[in-house]
Amino acid sequence: MTNLFTVLDALGLLLLCFYTVQMTLAALVPKPRRTATPDPDLRFTFLIPALNEARVIEATVRNLRRVSPQGRVVVIDDASEDATAALVAALAGADPQVWLLRRRLPMARQGKGQALNWASEEVLRRLRAEGCDLRREVLVVIDADGRIGPELLAEARQALGDPAVMGAQARVRIRQSVGGWQWRTLVGRMLEQQQDVEFFITRHLQVLRSHWHTAALCGNGQLMRASYLAEQFARGVSPWPDVLLEDFGSGLEIRLAAPGYRLAFLESAVNQQGLPNLRRFTRQRARWTQGTLQCLPYLGRLWRTPVPLLARLDFSYFLLSPWFNVLIVLTLLTQPLRWATETHGLLLAPAIGLTVSLLNAALQLNWLVRYQLENRLSAGRLLFTALSFPVYGFALFLSLPLAFKNHFTGRRTWDKTARHAEPDAAPPPAPLEVTAASSGD
Repeated sequence: MTNLFTVLDALGLLLLCFYTVQMTLAALVPKPRRTATPDPDLRFTFLIPALNEARVIEATVRNLRRVSPQGRVVVIDDASEDATAALVAALAGADPQVWLLRRRLPMARQGKGQALNWASEEVLRRLRAEGCDLRREVLVVIDADGRIGPELLAEARQALGDPAVMGAQARVRIRQSVGGWQWRTLVGRMLEQQQDVEFFITRHLQVLRSHWHTAALCGNGQLMRASYLAEQFARGVSPWPDVLLEDFGSGLEIRLAAPGYRLAFLESAVNQQGLPNLRRFTRQRARWTQGTLQCLPYLGRLWRTPVPLLARLDFSYFLLSPWFNVLIVLTLLTQPLRWATETHGLLLAPAIGLTVSLLNAALQLNWLVRYQLENRLSAGRLLFTALSFPVYGFALFLSLPLAFKNHFTGRRTWDKTARHAEPDAAPPPAPLEVTAASSGD
């Protein structure tokens, strides 16, 4: 038993070292300079997968048409039961740049990836019929609650000015719920806040990955060159694989398709609603983790394909991360058994144990300070953000066993993320002051 605990502790300590190195590099490494000339001839087609999105779809379509007057907006209705299709049909009737593509049961509701593959094939057919140059056509995936500004497209023109860049990912920001909060909504507001902190940290990781061109595609704000999509379909390969993490898988497909293909990260943001509900948040993160588990077979292809070493290591670390997290959780959960059986694992000197604890605290403090510097939080909001970390960590802890349970029992349901109605002209993401207002979410 002691040997088992020793192995667990040693692996946990090694993973902590990897995590520390990764977070330190993410905090310190500057973003790479772009040298490509912006391509003014790029044209954007926005793909919006939509299932029961009547609460938000009109505002999203209008936002995209304002930001990109020359672009197209394609809404993929996935057999909605609400007024989504009717609302988009009305917009399409008044604006030829708005297209409505409708999927019907039983083919519909098979997941976001399948909807995107089906719709992009139809879009490519129409683009070819119009005589478009697919090298200068870019498909942009936007969630039904997504909002962007013109700066995103300007940055995309420069990033995709490099002909080797086949895909790009925008930064993601979380819009906080409007209004005050009650005690019953406190946990939800904490989760919303931490989701923005999480994407803030992800932004730094994406900058780090940009140095070896492996920026992860995250779905909302995902850009892909139409010529690459056409190549994949011609080879009989679906650009978005049939997994619950189809966006990450689509980035892997790009890097594995050809040695010279690259992925880029865009600092300009797409902002979206958060999930202010513990149960829904836990189910979403379980789906993400299960999707990562489904992507594990990519590991073999990754090491058989001529991809740069750092790119291989980066992707491999992500693909194995659910299993690494299990090791860390087992290290924590076996503590009562160790106490009961009076057995020990890896014995560390008190000074080393204290150093490890302080190092972990310092990493969290680093991101809190950096988040504060970017967002200029009030003292109350800063304290609220700090107190939210344990709530977020607890939610992630709950999602891990659920993900493994779903994976090994064969449950592959694509859980729909629910939205809430909000004003058409949603403000950019900014921290919400914590007040004792009486109104709820």
